[in-house]
Amino acid sequence: MRQNTITKALDDAQKAKVELERLNQESEIIIRKARVEADAIITSSRGGRRAPEEEMRLKARTEAEGIVKNAERQIQLETSRALQQIRHEAADLGVAIASKLIQRNLTREDNEKLIEEALKQLQ
Repeated sequence: MRQNTITKALDDAQKAKVELERLNQESEIIIRKARVEADAIITSSRGGRRAPEEEMRLKARTEAEGIVKNAERQIQLETSRALQQIRHEAADLGVAIASKLIQRNLTREDNEKLIEEALKQLQ
């Protein structure tokens, strides 16, 4: 009986040892999975932090491009207005100079004839 008890205790100890090894292996697998998941979460959270940063960069770049395009349009408009004003002033100056020259060189009848011809060309 005593020997049976000892044998049974040794068998139980062996079974416990095997079970402990199995549980250790399972716990190692669980720990590895947990580490992988933790790494994934950390990577995701880092990526999550980068995403808003990247989004902010893209938004800033888009706004900057919009500002540049708007500035280019404004420059183009101002340039067109300035050129139009220069043309208008040049035409006015040309007309004033021509008017003074014509007054000195033409008679009143020649002047009226030139005005009539100019009006006919405009129509």
